[in-house]
Amino acid sequence: MFTCFMQTFLELLQGVDLSKIEKHPDAANLLLRLDFEKDIKQILLFLKDLGIEDNQLGTFLTKNYAIFSEDLENLKTRVAYLLSKNFSKVDIAQMVRNAPFLLSFSVERLDNRLGFFQKELELGVKKTRDLVIRLPRLLTGSLEPVKENMKVYRLELGFKHKEIQHMITKIPKMLTASKRKITETFDYVHNVMCIPHHIIVKFPQVFNSRLFKVKERHLFLAYLGRAQYDPGKPNYISLDKLVSVPDEIFCEEMAKASVQDFEKFLKTL
Repeated sequence: MFTCFMQTFLELLQGVDLSKIEKHPDAANLLLRLDFEKDIKQILLFLKDLGIEDNQLGTFLTKNYAIFSEDLENLKTRVAYLLSKNFSKVDIAQMVRNAPFLLSFSVERLDNRLGFFQKELELGVKKTRDLVIRLPRLLTGSLEPVKENMKVYRLELGFKHKEIQHMITKIPKMLTASKRKITETFDYVHNVMCIPHHIIVKFPQVFNSRLFKVKERHLFLAYLGRAQYDPGKPNYISLDKLVSVPDEIFCEEMAKASVQDFEKFLKTL
């Protein structure tokens, strides 16, 4: 019976991954209790009105099929709350797409979360809003990694509060990255490449980069005698470009070597 119901469901919503939903033991009971007109149709219309496109519904509902058990008025109240906090309808749609469980949380929970980030990070209202628009899972995920990372940046890595503010508003994922990735990246960039805090603060995207790529490029530059990361000296290599440009540009503009030379060097590592 569940499979028949879901096949009908799938026809309505191309893109729903049945295999993932079936892994949840409560899914069958929940979905079989639903009335199409009263439950499913109303929620689908609500989501479409919110700005979730037809081709996005499948992915959304695969992750949060339980939204059909939510009271429609509660969902509308949560959207109204976000609108009252000056999130635009476009912002809310983007947040819901990227964090499908967002509207399953109460107004109290959403309010507490926004308050936490504003207070903990000492950000203004607009910067707090921009932060969670870019990384809405900050409102839905655990706060423990966030609290831990704040301590790591301040106590273990030695960044000042204003520096942390600047970095996380540029790269919000720094709040949820694994502690190991953060500390290993900092250790290499600061202690091996000898890049000081104030330059790392300007280019925090290094924490969002693959460390092995940073190592490969630094070692190649060091081999060529071009690993110069001080902007006050000649032949300065920007940390931003080092971690962001493709190999062709890295080789041509920074290493002043061919891609073939770089690939040959990598085989010696």
